[in-house]
Amino acid sequence: MNAEILTEILGDRLISAEDQPFSTHIVVTADNLLSVCTELHSNPRTQLDYAGDITARDTGKEIILWYRLESMTIGTTLTINVTVPRDEAVVPSVQAIWPGLNWFERECYDMLGIRFEGHPDVDNPELMRILLPEDWEGFPFRKDYVPVFSGNPLHGPQETN
Repeated sequence: MNAEILTEILGDRLISAEDQPFSTHIVVTADNLLSVCTELHSNPRTQLDYAGDITARDTGKEIILWYRLESMTIGTTLTINVTVPRDEAVVPSVQAIWPGLNWFERECYDMLGIRFEGHPDVDNPELMRILLPEDWEGFPFRKDYVPVFSGNPLHGPQETN
């Protein structure tokens, strides 16, 4: 799988595609993410049957997500990049395609406040929390996060009990 094949398969759903030494890297919009992932999972030329992880970061102006996908059958790796505005950090959930991404989506919600539309727990913030207590306020990996110190080093920056 290379950038040329992906451009042929995905067409105008791609913003860009680039071959890199050990992987191909594509950029798509949040609106196209679900259809692109569905196509890449089911297309016999790509067969991306394993999702390694999702990670994200806040640049202060936008949030950038990276999806690392692999084809165990073909032996290729693909990275998908999606950028969303900080104030509307919403992308479609792809955990129905790759169930193992359920917890990665929950982690991105917990740390950065990214909303994954279509995720089974999206409407229940307490269930979306995976690393922090249910009553935690804010998203620690956001550039504008201000911790509330509890005064007790055993409880971390925010009192939880």
